[in-house]
Amino acid sequence: MLSAVRNAIKSPAFVVVTVLMIASFALWGVNDVFQAQGDAVTVVGGERVTVYELGRDFDRAIQNGRQENPGYTQEQARADGTGDQVLNQLVLNAMLRAQARALGISASDEAVRQEIRDFDVFTNPVTGGFDRDSYTRFLIQSRQRETQFETEIRNDLVLRQLTSGLFDGVAQPEVYRNILTRYLGEVRDLEAIVISPAAAGDLGDPTDEELQATIDNNPQYFTTPERRAFTLMRLRTDDYLPSVTVDPTEVVAQYEYELETGAIGTPATRTYTQISFDNEAAAQQAVERLANDEAPTSVASDLGGNPPSRQVDRQSFQIPDENVRDALFEMTAGDSIAVETRFGTWFAIIVEAAQEEDIPTLQTRSAEIRDLLAQAAAEDALYTDLGEYEEARGSGFSIEEAAISAGLPYEQYQLIDNQGRDDDGRFAFGFFAEQEILVDVFARLPIIDGELTEYGDGNFYAVRVDEVEDTRIRTLEEAREDAETVWRLQEIDSRLEDLAAEAALLVESGQTFETIVAANPNFRIEQASLRRDETADPFGRQVVSLAFSLEIGDVEPTRADSGRLHLVMRVNDARDGDVPAPEVLAQVDDFLMQGYRSDIDSSLVSALYRQFDFGPDDIDYQLRDQALGVVDPNAVQ
Repeated sequence: MLSAVRNAIKSPAFVVVTVLMIASFALWGVNDVFQAQGDAVTVVGGERVTVYELGRDFDRAIQNGRQENPGYTQEQARADGTGDQVLNQLVLNAMLRAQARALGISASDEAVRQEIRDFDVFTNPVTGGFDRDSYTRFLIQSRQRETQFETEIRNDLVLRQLTSGLFDGVAQPEVYRNILTRYLGEVRDLEAIVISPAAAGDLGDPTDEELQATIDNNPQYFTTPERRAFTLMRLRTDDYLPSVTVDPTEVVAQYEYELETGAIGTPATRTYTQISFDNEAAAQQAVERLANDEAPTSVASDLGGNPPSRQVDRQSFQIPDENVRDALFEMTAGDSIAVETRFGTWFAIIVEAAQEEDIPTLQTRSAEIRDLLAQAAAEDALYTDLGEYEEARGSGFSIEEAAISAGLPYEQYQLIDNQGRDDDGRFAFGFFAEQEILVDVFARLPIIDGELTEYGDGNFYAVRVDEVEDTRIRTLEEAREDAETVWRLQEIDSRLEDLAAEAALLVESGQTFETIVAANPNFRIEQASLRRDETADPFGRQVVSLAFSLEIGDVEPTRADSGRLHLVMRVNDARDGDVPAPEVLAQVDDFLMQGYRSDIDSSLVSALYRQFDFGPDDIDYQLRDQALGVVDPNAVQ
């Protein structure tokens, strides 16, 4: 397919970009491609891959991994090769940036600013405009400087410009589309002898030797996870809230403070254009013309006024002249007026937009204020207890001794696994509510009292692991009941598999499905006509996939997708079906485009690596290990 795709790529956009890139490859010098300097793990064509970038992207990869596996650690990520994958991607991005620079592709400051403004998370929900406070909080939470984040955005814009040019205008040969459409529309007529579990007959009772063999041969079913017992002291703000009482006078005082500081509600604003004149007559003429929608610049020029000044969303305190201020906030959108300032000059003013004041009442704010004050009081009480606990710990007390000294509760958990379940499989610890604590429990060394650690939203805990029970295979006496269940399931499956193989031999010897089923009361016949993307009981996805790999007339014993039923399947016929639905045809187009993109990506990556002659010796491994959090530099090769 790759050669056909390459022959099909004829668009001018692709040819021009590709020629330019090849030319830049030929002209680019590679003697100084990799120059490890400062905090750069490597340097590609003058583009640096820094310790900060590698560490940042590695941490992001770990956080993504924790969405599926909350206990995913930095050590596991390194062992999985995640660090090397992140570094390889950063090196490739650096190569692309170098080529983009050679081609004169860049991102302007305005483009970077606009990209940041377009982030929903930075949008003020009230005004709909850019919220600088949200942007600042994001930078603090992500531990980035503004210049670092803007550089990341700029690099992303440059890469998008470069790579989008490679794919614009790529055409798909119709022959491939037709072939794939027929492939997806093909229908096969399937017939199967279905063997139910009842055909296995009476199993009897297993011997101890058979049960022990089942345990030995299937350790995955009988291995207990690592379990840990621990002592925990935790301080949570929510635990203090029930004992907090808020004085109503404090609610009123807080509301009045919010009013004074403008912290609540939406203030009145005006957006307007003003032209200053030295006489009233000119100002009045200007007002008439502005009211008729004439351009302020033309009005000012014709009547001898100063250049127009447009003011956007101005609050009253932002308008220094009280005459102008008083007039403006009596006006609504579309109104115009001539106003004499206190200095004797005249303004012709037209209001473009008017936002009236919207301040919540004490009644509507009181519940929220009460909650805020209660939260603050609870936090104060928590920190008071925190101080007493820390003082006791500083005197050499253990976690539980310090808790008792400070009058705080502590908890002792018997052996549980890393999901919070005890030996009986019951949840003994709220894993999903406070999984950060349990992750810490299974990461720390035993016997050592842990220091206070903040988690969640202003909560704290200290923990000590008291006992560790390693993974082990349960004994026969412990696992007898489970072992018998597994033995019975496997014995039934083995007998059904033998019956299916025997039935398949009978079919191949010339016996009909009907004859075989008639002789076996626990057999039945099922038929279906299906496309590749269709299923029908008992023809699940795996069975249908197998059917489309067989020749017409082939007979194959197999299992239904559920695993409980065994089948003897035969493909009776294959034929063209109806044209697939529009959504399937759209998937065909997407599939072809992804194939083309993959081929182009592979060719581009290979060209870049050849051009820059990248190799293991071009990396500063000490800085790489530093970015990946390796304590022992020999731990990652």
